[in-house]
Amino acid sequence: MASTPASASRTGLGTVLQLAALCALGVLAAVSTDQALRVRRALRDADAAPPRRPYQYRALRAQQRVLILGDSTGVGIGADCPTQSIAGLLIAECRGAEVVNLSVSGATLGDVPAQLRRLGHRDARFDVVLLHVGGNDILRSPNLAVMQQAAEALLPRLHDAGERVIWLGPGDVGLAPLFRPPFSWWLSRRSRLVGELFYRLAQKHGVDYVGFHEDRHRDVLANQRNRFFAGDGFHPNSHGYRYCYGWLMRSVVMKQVLEQRRLPAPGLVAPPPVAHAGPVREIDPPAATPI
Repeated sequence: MASTPASASRTGLGTVLQLAALCALGVLAAVSTDQALRVRRALRDADAAPPRRPYQYRALRAQQRVLILGDSTGVGIGADCPTQSIAGLLIAECRGAEVVNLSVSGATLGDVPAQLRRLGHRDARFDVVLLHVGGNDILRSPNLAVMQQAAEALLPRLHDAGERVIWLGPGDVGLAPLFRPPFSWWLSRRSRLVGELFYRLAQKHGVDYVGFHEDRHRDVLANQRNRFFAGDGFHPNSHGYRYCYGWLMRSVVMKQVLEQRRLPAPGLVAPPPVAHAGPVREIDPPAATPI
């Protein structure tokens, strides 16, 4: 029996849809392969790079004691040199402050308790605890419930180590040049969900939270990726660390801590200039931005 024009049209439409689906699958497979190769190259380069120890400064007498815990952003991976990490900038500006840095590259929320156990008897109490963690959890943790459980177990313990606890939360991981759409879109959405979760948990446990997943940071970082990301396409570079450091040091809680210790509140001029990266144009937060 001869086919009608309507059935022929449906058959033709079905064929077109099948071809479109095959093309879409082919593109997705190609993008997935490219993304996997990019990540593999980044991991290979990271393994080949000489290990970097977290930057710190020990002092027999200190006006202020700061403990830094967390992942590679606490170590300062991506900065041109250790002095341009957040720890290095803090040491340069806050003369007389002791900075103990136990950060380990690749650490997640669940790894930080092991860092706390490395503290010696003379490290019983700090004025400030800076927590750099969350980016690896976004990439590795299976769901938000796992991250919440790890954070709930960790945050109360940080108060035993320091009078004030400040969590420098992760930024939008999807903005990292290492990731391509559609994976970058998924990571951006996940970063926002995780950032909101971390903020709520920090409030619950009396921890001050400085997050970089919000739109005000996205607008800056998304438009200037080459300026703020290191050559590995994932970590901040020296400019990126100075950007985060500026928000930390202008935050209300850090000002209060410095005033309590009668130290001058640092500006953004004293740190050593960024070497081999061109002039630094500071992007200052508002003078009294709450965190």
